[in-house]
Amino acid sequence: MSQHARPHIETHTRGKGHSAVAGAAYRLGLKLYDRQAGVWHDYRKRQLGEEIVRTLTVAPEGATDPDELWNRAEATEKRKDAQVARDFRIPVPFGLSDQQAGDLAEEMARFIARELHTSVSMGLHRDAAVDALGQVKADEKVGFHAHLYFPTRRLEQMEGEGGGSAWGLGAKLTMLSNRSTSGMFVERLNQHWAELANQYTAANGLTANYDHRSYARIGLPILPQPKLGQAATAMERRGFFTRKGDAARDIIIASEVYKAAHAIVLEAQREQAVADVQREASTSSPSEALSAPPAAISVDMNASLVARFRSAIGPGATDEERTRHHEALSWVRVIQTALRVLERITQTLLGFAKDRERERAAMMDVEYQADACRMQRADAHRRLKVWESDHPWRMTVAKAMNGDESGMPAAWRRLKAEARMYHDEVQALKAAMRGHRLALGALAEQEAPVLAQREIQEGRVRRAVSELGALDAGFPERLVGVCREGERVSIEKVAAPVITSLSEESVDAAPAANMQPAIRGVLRL
Repeated sequence: MSQHARPHIETHTRGKGHSAVAGAAYRLGLKLYDRQAGVWHDYRKRQLGEEIVRTLTVAPEGATDPDELWNRAEATEKRKDAQVARDFRIPVPFGLSDQQAGDLAEEMARFIARELHTSVSMGLHRDAAVDALGQVKADEKVGFHAHLYFPTRRLEQMEGEGGGSAWGLGAKLTMLSNRSTSGMFVERLNQHWAELANQYTAANGLTANYDHRSYARIGLPILPQPKLGQAATAMERRGFFTRKGDAARDIIIASEVYKAAHAIVLEAQREQAVADVQREASTSSPSEALSAPPAAISVDMNASLVARFRSAIGPGATDEERTRHHEALSWVRVIQTALRVLERITQTLLGFAKDRERERAAMMDVEYQADACRMQRADAHRRLKVWESDHPWRMTVAKAMNGDESGMPAAWRRLKAEARMYHDEVQALKAAMRGHRLALGALAEQEAPVLAQREIQEGRVRRAVSELGALDAGFPERLVGVCREGERVSIEKVAAPVITSLSEESVDAAPAANMQPAIRGVLRL
């Protein structure tokens, strides 16, 4: 999965000094007059085609005039802390042309207009040539982003004087005002953005690997950079350092230091592996290593398992012992290889376990959202039925005059649309649950051969320990005595019964007094 920006939704409120008219003027590059505040907002200097690539306003009922739309949005809200608009900002994949980027953004705008039955002002902006910290971007990293600006109310047909009707801003989009319900819809928006991003990139021969989920949900160990904000970004781009910018730089530097340190660790591990191979090669000849005269036994715990075991058992005093020791070293080499494979398998299985736990947690969250959405759907259906039972004559007249929904009363159509929206939400959440179940099944399929390989390697360890015991009942305990902690735990976990039975046989067959002093010291470890 590549690293890329995600969509972000922001609510504009009067309590924070926001103006819907000013917000629309900025995003569309227009000069608009705010009738409520009595001020002009002029952003025409952001020339169309340069900083602003494409603009338009879409609506299901023809409310596409930005001046009229956003002044009505301001006039409709009465509270001094009212929510006046929402800005859904989406990144556009790199590699798309101006036309393709505009088409993607327009599709997203029309999707929101259909889903929420409201107007959406879309402004496609070209990214700045420098990043938030003032660093010049590479040409291929200068792309686009789009602002999808929409009111906090639905569009409705209002009955005017003389029996006519016209569009107006009606009921609040309470679903987005409530944290318990907004998450589900924002998830749908983000998911639709990812689908469009993958569709457009695939059509242009680009890598289609966009995912709406956060790095944490995907499982990428990426530390997010703190947001600088408009003021700090402007200062950084002018060459002034800020505390927020320093915090972002600290994260970037820490990431680079980690990469360098990780490379050093890998290089050290590689050098240690090469040294182990060379050490084993220099002492692996039976004519030299096993025929050497007995000497004081010292175990280098930094050496390979084979070298440590060779030091523990000694060269052997007779030809028979030398042959037996040489065969024992062959079995220890099998154990050493199997332990290394088991270590990699363990790390792989831990990764599967984390992925499985993450998918299960996500599925439980979706199930909870689906249950809540079902309750909301049931309540919407109940309110629809109550309205229909309270207005039977209006339903009869509307059906008689026009069979389709366009002839129905606006209130009925609004309730119907709300019930349909919750039904679609439930279906989308059910599809998400099916996706999580498929992901769990795929994880199980990927894990199965790894588990089978673990059984094979564990079987090799058990057989090798058993063969060591057949050569000398004391060899398995000597092997455990020179193991590092991780190796000892792995061997005892796999071959504990074999080691125990062989140890008992060894104690019965040979008294401890007959053992070499150095070997008794190893066993006491």
